[in-house]
Amino acid sequence: MKTKTFWTILIKILGISILFSSLTVIPQFFSTLYATFKDGNNNHLEISFFLIFSLLIYLLILRLFVFKPEWIIEKLKLEKNIEEKIDLNIKASTILNISIAVIGGLMLAGSIPMLCETLFEFFRQKSLFIDFENSKWIVAYFLKSLIGYLLFTNSKAVTKFIFKQADETH
Repeated sequence: MKTKTFWTILIKILGISILFSSLTVIPQFFSTLYATFKDGNNNHLEISFFLIFSLLIYLLILRLFVFKPEWIIEKLKLEKNIEEKIDLNIKASTILNISIAVIGGLMLAGSIPMLCETLFEFFRQKSLFIDFENSKWIVAYFLKSLIGYLLFTNSKAVTKFIFKQADETH
């Protein structure tokens, strides 16, 4: 395996991890934005601008890590430090496939307890779903669990999609 291939796989794995961490980060952005407008603060524009700017930076980093890792390798000069070939007889798609399955499994394992805890709290309070203050987190944890399960079981399809998109951007 070439050094550039190794770095490409590693950066894509980091990008996929960032993508799925966004499942909890993005709802927090919107929750903060909603709370800002609800409070009656006078600095709506500043906070809104900061949140939208942060979200755009997040999406830009995500795009670079998943679909354009070559640009990162070139700018950080990662392959110049290691000139020898890495002896792995595994295809890049296999490594990415395994990594996606592991990330999906970790997402599933991390979100199921949080979902159960939030559901337990919901049923304990005996309130309507709309009135429950953490109802958005029930939805977020459910979606994160579902996506983790789908990644875990369909990692080959995700790998094919990533390589197809990366080939189209060249």
